[in-house]
Amino acid sequence: MDIDGIFKLPTVPASKLNKRKLPPSHDESYLKRLKTDDNDEDDFRTGWGPGKVDSKAPEPVVETDQDPAEDEGRFYGDGLTAEQQEIWDIVDVGEEAPETIDLPTLKKMILKFEKVINKNQDLRVRFADDPIKFIESEADLDEEIKNMHAASVAPELYGTLVSLGTHVTMLGLLSHENTDISIAAVELINELTDDDLVAEAEEEAEEGMRVLVKAFIENDALSLLVQNLNRLNEAQTEDRQGVFNTLSVVENFISIDPDISEQVVANTTLLTYLLQRIRAKMFDSNRQYASELLAVLMQKSRPNRLKLGELGGIDTLLRVLSGYKRRDPKDPDEIEMMENLFDVLCAVLAEPEIKALFLEGEGIELMLLMIKEKKLSRMRAFKVLSHAILGVAGAPSCAHFVEIFGLKTLFPAFMRKGLKSYKKEYKSFSESEENEYIVSTLASLFKSLTSLEARERLMLKFLEGDHEKVDRLLQIHEQYFARVKAADATIAKRKAAREEEDLDDDEKEAADEDDFLDRLNAGVFTLQLVDFVIAFACYEDSEGKIKQRVRTQLTEMGQSLDTIKTVLKGMHIHPFAQNALRLKPINGFSPVEYAQSVGESNHPPADGAAPTEDADDYTQRERAMIIGVSEAL
Repeated sequence: MDIDGIFKLPTVPASKLNKRKLPPSHDESYLKRLKTDDNDEDDFRTGWGPGKVDSKAPEPVVETDQDPAEDEGRFYGDGLTAEQQEIWDIVDVGEEAPETIDLPTLKKMILKFEKVINKNQDLRVRFADDPIKFIESEADLDEEIKNMHAASVAPELYGTLVSLGTHVTMLGLLSHENTDISIAAVELINELTDDDLVAEAEEEAEEGMRVLVKAFIENDALSLLVQNLNRLNEAQTEDRQGVFNTLSVVENFISIDPDISEQVVANTTLLTYLLQRIRAKMFDSNRQYASELLAVLMQKSRPNRLKLGELGGIDTLLRVLSGYKRRDPKDPDEIEMMENLFDVLCAVLAEPEIKALFLEGEGIELMLLMIKEKKLSRMRAFKVLSHAILGVAGAPSCAHFVEIFGLKTLFPAFMRKGLKSYKKEYKSFSESEENEYIVSTLASLFKSLTSLEARERLMLKFLEGDHEKVDRLLQIHEQYFARVKAADATIAKRKAAREEEDLDDDEKEAADEDDFLDRLNAGVFTLQLVDFVIAFACYEDSEGKIKQRVRTQLTEMGQSLDTIKTVLKGMHIHPFAQNALRLKPINGFSPVEYAQSVGESNHPPADGAAPTEDADDYTQRERAMIIGVSEAL
């Protein structure tokens, strides 16, 4: 008999598989026959549960009619009564789980499944006050739920499960009075909806999976799963596994149909549960999984992000992450949880409303503290910071960043101070990744700062120390220019080869997208940002010292200011940037005139008043700045 097939192990680390079991019923005469041995010092529990063992107690002597030779390979060894032995014999001669599932076999399984459920419900109603009368049917039901796992090998037959209403029966078990049964039902649903089952399957299997998931959703599976989740007590090992499987089911659903992510947030309290779960002080696999599912829910959905803000999620995320400003996670699993939470922050900061909550919650201050402390969280703090001050909604955060002396923290990191020891301690550190976030932050500051005082403080950083920050910018420019140049050479060879091929329009478009992605991977976006910062620093320096320094350094590299102009031109004429050469006037001014007004006062020069700037106006101003500083070189 395939025991592993019936008692299927859950997908968690082996250290967490010490599952809670129903205590077996033993008669009094059996217990009296247990004796102990004076010389046995082992903690002998016989599998019946906790209890202290006298080290001087004799070895147990068990009376049994069973031939010892017949007991080889048993779970419990000697110690079974004749009645218990008979039960095990019945299990052993039971029907073997089928290796393959066809339609008739599946229908037989479903019929047996329904009968066992009906019997259990009937006995529960008839003997509601006498659990002994229905406990055996409960064990049969648990076993039959496990037998139904075999249906997962044939997702192409899931349509039959739906047409026979078996999915409704499974969902009904989530509300079963015995939480062990509801946990088993969750495990079954998790097994049936595992997206790995159709990862490389035929179209029929994929369609069967979509039909089943859709049927679950239409029958209120999300609400039932979350309601059952709130019944579970994670102090119990099996309940912890039930929580894990419930989160896995939700992730499975979203993997099959991404639109479900918004349904689960809008129609259930799962988001509230996840936020509460990540606040737990003790780390475990469920806390990690909660952080991972949060990242999935926030990945692409604006409604979900706004809901997180309404529920105080930004404050929760900042409180949890603040625990890592002066200490590192203890193991790789906790590191993954921390990174998941940083990913959640970066995702939700795409929304202007969340940027305001982040600023109000002193998120900028926390990120700066993490950078100063130079712990593992520093790597992700730069990423969050670059997202927080990006765009028109990030302008208030840019001003606040300068006000709280953020430049004093940013520029030492930009100049690589203390980086050697940090790289030695944290092998996973990526210097190029950090450079990209710092350059993005500098670009946002130049774009968004409108206060004359703030812009002067920013410019002073590039003028001090014999222009060492300018030299650093040019060093990054040289590094990324070489990478992009090499990528462009490879792309040029591919294009030449494609000209000899007869490609249709779709193939040409796909090839162009691949070329564009290769340039992005080489760092063209970072090159454009660093050159924008160089050009803007030259533009802002009224004495021209920075421009002269840049010209000299570029000459030594075999380049010129025209190199910077060419890079910036690619920044604003790329088809993805909507051709900024045909910009409309902004507030009555040409793009160059508007760019020149930035930094001269707190207000753009439109009728002496500051217009309300929306995202479109900001985009226009951003493109105007690119053109303006490029022409000023």
